[in-house]
Amino acid sequence: MYKFAIIRMNYKYNTMKKSLFPIFLLISLIPSVAHSDISKAFPDMRDVFKEVSFFDENNAMKKFDNYNDKVLLVFFGYTHCPDVCPTTVLDMARVLKDLGTQADEVLPIFVSVDHLRDDYKKVREYVDFFDSRIAALASDKNNIDAMTDFFKTRYEFVEPINESYIVEHSSNLYVLDKELQVRKIIPNGIPSSEITKIVKSFL
Repeated sequence: MYKFAIIRMNYKYNTMKKSLFPIFLLISLIPSVAHSDISKAFPDMRDVFKEVSFFDENNAMKKFDNYNDKVLLVFFGYTHCPDVCPTTVLDMARVLKDLGTQADEVLPIFVSVDHLRDDYKKVREYVDFFDSRIAALASDKNNIDAMTDFFKTRYEFVEPINESYIVEHSSNLYVLDKELQVRKIIPNGIPSSEITKIVKSFL
């Protein structure tokens, strides 16, 4: 009886091991996006803010130039976003808090892709709710398209004829070093403590 039970257990274990092997193999082959250097996959980003303009508090177009000698955390979203955006901006605020005095060397940036509804004031009020040190950027379609092209990301309006339309967009957080090169892409769901560790590696 005991011998039969042991044989049966071994059979179940071996069967389970065989069924799980493809999963383990797949996981081992997936690159760690949050911890791999992907700078070579992007164009030289040093001119990105020279070529793109954004609204100021008077809705006039101007260049964004408050990024000098800082590590950047760039996120594309919109103020009406129901889930990913608030959680990601909250993570950026937590990173600033966790960095302490080193936060002066880091600049999180929220770029709105909703050029139909979001102006500078709306985006500024949105990020201020989380942390006033987060930069707020809004612009017209041409500039937002140019910005997203630089970062190789896309967005799409879903039923824009409806006032409460949603915008499909990337949930990734882009980390740029002080030379304005994209060094990491952090997927949504990574704990803010891990994001802090990644940011510190570039300070």
